[in-house]
Parts: sequence; C-alpha cells; structure tokens
Amino acid sequence: MINCVIIDDEPFARKLLIEYIEKVPFLNLLGDYSSGLDALSVFNQIKIDLIFLDIQMPDISGIDFLKVLRTKPFVIFTTAHKEFALEGYELDIVDYLLKPFDFSRFLKSVEKVRASKNPEVPAEKPNKPYIFIKEGHQLIKLQFDEVLYIKGLKDYLRIVTKSQQHIVLQTMKVMMNKLPVGQFVRIHNSYIISIDHIEAVANNKVKLNGEYLPIGNTYKKYFLEMIKGLEL
Repeated sequence: MINCVIIDDEPFARKLLIEYIEKVPFLNLLGDYSSGLDALSVFNQIKIDLIFLDIQMPDISGIDFLKVLRTKPFVIFTTAHKEFALEGYELDIVDYLLKPFDFSRFLKSVEKVRASKNPEVPAEKPNKPYIFIKEGHQLIKLQFDEVLYIKGLKDYLRIVTKSQQHIVLQTMKVMMNKLPVGQFVRIHNSYIISIDHIEAVANNKVKLNGEYLPIGNTYKKYFLEMIKGLEL
C-alpha cells in the first residue's frame, strides 16, 4: 500500500485526484491540502510515500515546499505550467502531469511509483486460489476461478459465480486489492470481471457467460490495451 497526500490550491484539481486515487487499489489517501504549510503537520505524524504536488500556490510553491522537507517521498507534480518541467526533474521527481490529464495518464504515473517502491514485487497477490467472504452469519469459501464478475452496489458487492450469487458488505477498492493480479480487471465504476471468463469484447461491452457488461470511459483505454496485449 502506498500512503499519499494531495497538495493543490485548486479545489477542482483536488476533487479529481481524489476520484482517481479511489479507483487505484494500492493507493491510500491520507489527506488533501490547499497549501504546503497546511500539510506539514501530517509529515511529522506518519510516513508519506507519495505526494501529488501542485507547483504554483499562494503561500509556498511546490518546488520550495520540497526543499524544506527533511525526507523526500516520491513526488508527482500536477500543474498547468509546463515551463517548470525541467526544474521538477532536477529535483528527482517521479513524473510531471500536465493539467488536464486523464485517468490513464494518472495510472501510468502511479505505476511508476509502485515499480520503484517494490522493484522485487510487481504487485500484491493473494497466496491462495480462494478467500473467505462474510455473507450474513456465514463465512463462505470463494474460489477465484469460479467468479465471473463483481458488481458494486453502493456499500455492498454482488459476487456472481457460475452457479450462484453472493451479497457482501465491502467496497470495490478493497475487493480489487484482494483479487489475484492478472486474473481480474476493473472495466467500470460498478464492475470487476474475470479475464479468464471473457467470451467477447465489442461495442464497448464485455460478454461473460452470455451476459453483456458495459465498459466505462475511465477504464476503457487501460482495458483495451490489456486485451490487445493478449491478442495472437
């Protein structure tokens, strides 16, 4: 898990970053701040792995803020001003996101951080081919290879297998982090699917077990690139 914070004086920019971070299982947002001065206290309380940092801010610039930190975490600059790119890379930042940027570009940046943080471990992966899920008063053993897809229902999830369905109290983000990497992929805000059970992909939909599920715009580019990599 990568602990991160957002420092940006633009409310809309912070809101967008929060939405993006919530979609990435290995990111844990500890707070968002409109000023570097407001954020300093959190650096004394807990280890921060990554900062999403704006450059031009009223109280202290992002570049000056980095210079006062005793221990520098990974840094991704998020700015509308490309003229600071060279100075940013001289400070050994991970990436430079020029606003406005989409989710696929954001994901590419944070994957760089994960690769740098865990070079020997490319991704978190369960050791067993199953997990236990709590349904009502029971703990039910769920085999990963039987799962067709998972649908988000606000605070609940519907897990659909070949033979039955389960309703569990859990979030999409937590569930995605528990699933085997390379076996499942998120295609929509409301859907995680099993790659092994895909029957066809066409017209912005995925067919699994005769059922068609939508591909969301946010996940479309990443998903189609992944599928293209599996083509003959």
